[in-house]
Amino acid sequence: MNVKDTGVFYYFLLIKKLNIYIYFCYSIYMSWAAKRQFKYLLGIFGVFALIVVWIIYPIIFKNPTCSDGKQNGTETGIDCGGSCSEICSAQTASPVVVWNRAFPVTGNIYNLVAYVENPNRGAAIANINYEFRIYGTNNKLIGRRLGSTYIPPDKDFVVFEPRFNSGQSKIRSISFEFLPPFVWQKKKSTLNTLPIKVNNIVYSSDINSSSLSAQVENDSIYNIPAFNVIAVLYDINNNAINVSDTRKEGLASNDTLPIIFTWPEVLSKTPVKHDVLVQINPFSVSF
Repeated sequence: MNVKDTGVFYYFLLIKKLNIYIYFCYSIYMSWAAKRQFKYLLGIFGVFALIVVWIIYPIIFKNPTCSDGKQNGTETGIDCGGSCSEICSAQTASPVVVWNRAFPVTGNIYNLVAYVENPNRGAAIANINYEFRIYGTNNKLIGRRLGSTYIPPDKDFVVFEPRFNSGQSKIRSISFEFLPPFVWQKKKSTLNTLPIKVNNIVYSSDINSSSLSAQVENDSIYNIPAFNVIAVLYDINNNAINVSDTRKEGLASNDTLPIIFTWPEVLSKTPVKHDVLVQINPFSVSF
C-alpha cells in the first residue's frame, strides 16, 4: 500500500463572505472507485453550495439603502442624511409662523391665513398637514380647519384656507400649527432665482368693494405649472389688513398673465403697501 493509498485526503470548501468552513475527508480504506465517486459527489455538493450562497448572500448582506430602516452607509440617522434625499430632523429648524389671522369676507365668512417663514436652506417638505383653530368670545373654540400643503425651501409663504363660516359667533382669534411628521427633503431653491416678476400692481376701491390688479411675468426659460398668487394688503404700521388668493393653471416661458383680486366689502383701513406672492410647488417641477 503506497503513500497515496495510506494517506488521509482532505477537501474543504471555504466561503469567505459567510465565514463558513466545510471540511471533507476520506480514509485509507476507501477503494479507488469509492474515492472517485466521493470526489464527484463532493464536486456536486460544492456547486450546489455556491448556488445557495449566490442566492442567499444578497438577501443576508443587502447594500445600504435609504429605506431599509437602518442607519448605514453614509447616513447620519436612520434613512436620512448623507446621500439620502431625506434630511434628519436634528439638522433642521421648525417653520416660523410670523402671524396668523382671520380676515372677514362677508357676513360671518372669513378667510384663514398664516404667514410662515422656512429658515432651512436647501430643505423643503413635499406634503405636510396643518390645523387652524378658531376662537370666539371668551376664547371659546368654535371650529377647526384641517388641510395640507408643501413647504418651499428658503422662502416665506402663505397658507390660505378660504371661507370659514363662524355661524352666529364672531371670531376673536385663531391659531395655526403644522402637524408632524416633518419629512424634510433636499431641494434646491431654483424657483427662487427665476425671473418671475409681479408688475403693474394697482389697488382701487369704491363704496361697495375693493380690488387689486397686477401682472405676472415669466421671463425664465421654463414653462411654469399651476401655481397660486396671494395678495396681502398692509396698513401704515405694516399690519395685514386683508388677504386674497387665486389659482392659475400655468404660465409659459416669456409670457405674461393678468391677475385680479376682489373683496366684496370695503376694507376696514386703506392699504399703503401691497405684497403679491407667486407660490409654485417646488415638487411640481423638474428643475
